Amino acid sequence: MFIVKKGLESASGFPGTFIFVVPALAKHSYWFDFWMFLVFDVILFLIVYFVIP
Repeated sequence: MFIVKKGLESASGFPGTFIFVVPALAKHSYWFDFWMFLVFDVILFLIVYFVIP
């Protein structure tokens, strides 16, 4: 995802050129996804191992 800003000077020094800015992602989102995956994986394992057979 890019955000385009017009009218700022780019590295080339020409005014009015376009600059693409990538917004920073939240640093905790990857850890949250990791822990949710582990919790879901353990729950799914317990269901498959104990409930289904």
